Amino acid sequence: MDNNVTSIRVGYQCPSNIALVKYWGKKNTGVQLPANPSISWSLGDLHASTVIELVPRQLGKAFVFTLAGESKPSFEPKIESFLGKIAHDCPWLSDYTLLIDSQNNFPHGTGIASSAAGFGAMSLCLAHIEQLLLGDVSLNSIVNGMSFWQRSSYLSRIGSGSACRSMFAKPAIWGETLAVGGASDLFAVEMDSEIHPNLSHWNDVVLIVDDGEKSVSSTAGHALLESHPYAEARFGQAQKNLNQIVAAMKHGDVKSFIEIVESEALQLHSMMMTSIPYYVLMRPNTLAIIEEIWRFREQTGLPICFTLDAGANVHMLYDGKIEETAMNFVNNTLLPYCKNGQYLCSNTGKRPNQIV
Repeated sequence: MDNNVTSIRVGYQCPSNIALVKYWGKKNTGVQLPANPSISWSLGDLHASTVIELVPRQLGKAFVFTLAGESKPSFEPKIESFLGKIAHDCPWLSDYTLLIDSQNNFPHGTGIASSAAGFGAMSLCLAHIEQLLLGDVSLNSIVNGMSFWQRSSYLSRIGSGSACRSMFAKPAIWGETLAVGGASDLFAVEMDSEIHPNLSHWNDVVLIVDDGEKSVSSTAGHALLESHPYAEARFGQAQKNLNQIVAAMKHGDVKSFIEIVESEALQLHSMMMTSIPYYVLMRPNTLAIIEEIWRFREQTGLPICFTLDAGANVHMLYDGKIEETAMNFVNNTLLPYCKNGQYLCSNTGKRPNQIV
C-alpha cells in the first residue's frame, strides 16, 4: 500500500435499481446481511454521479461532502457511519481525507432508491482508489479475494443493502440461494444464464404519487421483521419466488414473471401493514394506478405490470417493444394520479461506468 500518494481523483456513475423479488428483513448476524435473497433490474437512466479526490489527511477530517458542489450537512451522518463501518476492510482510509462530490440526475425524495445509486457510486470510487493505492491499474484483478465489481458490491452493501445490486447490467441477485451460481450474502452477483428476449428489454416508468420523505425509514422497517409473526413464511416465499422468476426470465415466461413481480410488491406492503407497529405507505392514487394497470393489461393483453418499493410511488414495467402504447397509456390515463404530473422514465440493464 502506497502511503505517499499526494492525490488520486476517481469518478463513477452508478444506476439505481428496482427489486423484482424484495429484500425486506436482515439477519441478526454480521453487517447488513439479507434474511432472504432478492433480484433487481438496474435503472440505467436514473443514476448518481460521484467524484472522490483522495488527499493526505487534513485537519483530522475523514471526508468533506458536497452535493453538486454545495455543502449538505444532512447527508454527513450516513457517510460518516458508512466510512466507520468499512474502516476495518479499508485501513488505508485513516491516512487520507476524501473530498466527495455527488449528484443524482433525479430529484431527491421521488421514491427512487437514491441511497442505492449514491452508495454504489461512492463504493466504486473507493474500490478503484484501493486498487490504485495497491499499484494495480487493472480493474480485472482480484483484491481481497474479490473482483473489482464484487469488491464494489461488497462495500456498497454496508452503506445500503440494495446498493450492492447496482453493479451489473444483467439482473442482480443478492443473498444466499441455489437459483444462481456464486450467490452470496456479502455481495450481489449477475444472473448466470441468458435472459430470454421476451424479458431482456423492459423499461420502467416511476409514477410519482408522493414526493415527500417516507414516514418510516427502511432501516426501521427492516427491524420490524425481527418480531414479525409472518417473517419466516415470507422469507421462505421469497426463496421460492426467486427460483421461479429466474426460471421465468430464462425461458421467457412473461405471465409467471408478472405474477411474481406484482405479488412480491403486495407482499412487501402486506408485511408493513401486519407488523407491530403497523403502517401503510400506499396512498389512494397508488391503488388507483395499480387498478388502471390491471384493467389496461386485461383489455389489451400487453406485457405490462407494476411493482412498488417501500413507499407510495408505482413502478410501471413494460416490454420496450410497446414503448409508444405504454407511454400513451401513462400520459392519457395515469398522469392525473401523479403528483404535479410527475413521472420518471428509465431503461433497465445498464452497469456503472467510470466518468473520471
